[in-house]
Amino acid sequence: MITTTPLRARLKTIENMLPLLIPLYVIQLALMIIALIDLFKREGMKSNTRLIWVFVIILINTIGPIVYLLAGRKDKPIDGD
Repeated sequence: MITTTPLRARLKTIENMLPLLIPLYVIQLALMIIALIDLFKREGMKSNTRLIWVFVIILINTIGPIVYLLAGRKDKPIDGD
């Protein structure tokens, strides 16, 4: 026999997890924004390559921006920073 958890218990569990989930979501969003800004500041990148990186950054959530920031930043940014 399969038992289901009552809705109130599920909501209570989600409520208890919010203090952990909110900072993780903020970090994920910040990484995504930083990676996208950096991506669009770069010169000399082919549009197909840029489009692929946009999909990687957006669709692969937390790992995508980290992969871009570690592996995709081979060129110097426009302003020479």
